[in-house]
Amino acid sequence: MILFPLGNVTASTITANEITALTVSGEVFQYKLKSNLSSYEAPIRVNKDNGTLWYEQTLTMILASDTKELRAEIHLLAQNEVMCLVEKASGEYVALGAGEGLQVADGSSYGSGVLKSDRNGHDIVLTGLENDEVPDVSASVIATLLTQQSPSI
Repeated sequence: MILFPLGNVTASTITANEITALTVSGEVFQYKLKSNLSSYEAPIRVNKDNGTLWYEQTLTMILASDTKELRAEIHLLAQNEVMCLVEKASGEYVALGAGEGLQVADGSSYGSGVLKSDRNGHDIVLTGLENDEVPDVSASVIATLLTQQSPSI
């Protein structure tokens, strides 16, 4: 998963619901999420009385590590609206928070576990509301952003 402050996006192009160009100033952060535990949802919401439609996006990040650097990044990112590029099981990426951004939600936590076999890491929930459906992200955009990443955690 690749994450960066939404305010750092200086230009983007979406064609046929795919981000084909994306310019981000500054560094981006890449996190290795726990497979089979991390997930995203983007259910469509409709208010028929008002004639409105939106997508309620939720990303649940399970990070199986804890370092002082990771805690500092999480603290910094929690103060921003962010855009997340999430890799699906198929290897393709989608963008969450592409228009309005995602924010860290209440309930995000860190746990050290009790037993040796318990996970020592972070559960971070990001939420946001978007007017448009979740767009795909082209492989060339991902390749470019990975050259801007901070050390992978």
